[in-house]
Amino acid sequence: MTDLSVLTTSILALVSAGIGGYTSYFFASKSKKSDAKQVTKETRYKAIILMCYALVNYEKEKTMLVINRPDINSIERLKNEIHVEFINMSLYASDNVIISMKHFLIKQDTETLNTLAIAMRKDLYGIRTSLNSKHFSFDV
Repeated sequence: MTDLSVLTTSILALVSAGIGGYTSYFFASKSKKSDAKQVTKETRYKAIILMCYALVNYEKEKTMLVINRPDINSIERLKNEIHVEFINMSLYASDNVIISMKHFLIKQDTETLNTLAIAMRKDLYGIRTSLNSKHFSFDV
């Protein structure tokens, strides 16, 4: 082999290793961000859905709410906290979750709560579902 071909081979090996290293770093970084986003969504959605449930069933749930969240000691404070979560979700929630949350804030009832839960479920796990808000109701 000539000196030129050895040099060319060495340069190609270095460039290839650099590209491979950068590609690995890029995909690892992207995966790390995606994982962090998923954990944030799961944590926030769980807290939000429980607060929304407590609002719909306030008389039944207010004691547990005060035990778990002593800073929320009235229905007005709970509504305010849910509204703050609505503002925060603009950073991470899907369009469908934001729209469902807005509908819940306008009309706080079991149907809009169930619709919100389905939207969150789809956003978190990409579940294709034919469920609707009536599937979660126990009304006889």
